Amino acid sequence: MNKRQRKKHAYKKYIRDIFEGYEKMLADPAIDELHFTYLKETTFLERDAQRKIHFTTREK
Repeated sequence: MNKRQRKKHAYKKYIRDIFEGYEKMLADPAIDELHFTYLKETTFLERDAQRKIHFTTREK
């Protein structure tokens, strides 16, 4: 598998993990935050004071 395909598969896994994490947070209110990393960016799923889930993506 060439470099472009590996990168594409890694990105698909990153996106899939984010949405699975979101579903996990919806099912289990005890989870306060999750972190996912891909290359130079990190996505945080966090709950606020009203227990709503927020997505935040930051560059490293």
